[in-house]
Amino acid sequence: MKSKKNKIIVFANQKGGVGKSTLCILLADYLAYWKKDVCIIDTDLQQSATLQREQDKQTFGEEEPYSIQSFEVSDPKTMQLLMENAQSQDGFVLFDAPGTIKDDGLAPMFIYADYIICPFEYESKSLFSTRTFIQVINRLQQLNPQMNDQIFFVPNKVDARMGTREELELWKQMDAEFGKSGIVTPPVGYRAQMKRVNTYNVPLPLKHAVYGSFRFIVKSILR
Repeated sequence: MKSKKNKIIVFANQKGGVGKSTLCILLADYLAYWKKDVCIIDTDLQQSATLQREQDKQTFGEEEPYSIQSFEVSDPKTMQLLMENAQSQDGFVLFDAPGTIKDDGLAPMFIYADYIICPFEYESKSLFSTRTFIQVINRLQQLNPQMNDQIFFVPNKVDARMGTREELELWKQMDAEFGKSGIVTPPVGYRAQMKRVNTYNVPLPLKHAVYGSFRFIVKSILR
């Protein structure tokens, strides 16, 4: 049975390298900082969150601000049981999905999600891959009318100082297109420190980068 305090958030896009795992970790850090119950279920093939936590233990110690658990998603039945169990947890349960949409085990994850956070970059490859991702989610919604997830599209690694006139026009077109299927959040700014994210806290430069987007998402979820 789903807990009244439960929020399942899946970070997903079929294209790798858009910052999915990094933003998942940063949102968990952000929520933990604000004293929210949160955990990460790491189903990404690269196990980025899990490996980062093991590394961080050596720096920050054993007292973890939230738990990170690792699972494989190849078996739909196992994934179904995992999602049913996740619903019973109080607080925010964040899923870091694999950077693919071909695995059959992913379907229950999307079906049970309350929210899907889909990072993307303002470039043509990201546009095409995110279009495909939207088509898959729409198809799942057609086959599973009980799906009621809200999609947040997060423009990631945005450097406002860059962009030709043609590129800026592409950005507007992407926002308009994705806005038909969900909500486009304020952008996450580009920071070189993104490569030094950790699972214990949000470094100050990264707080500035993610604040607008994360504040928007959390306020939308909790209102």
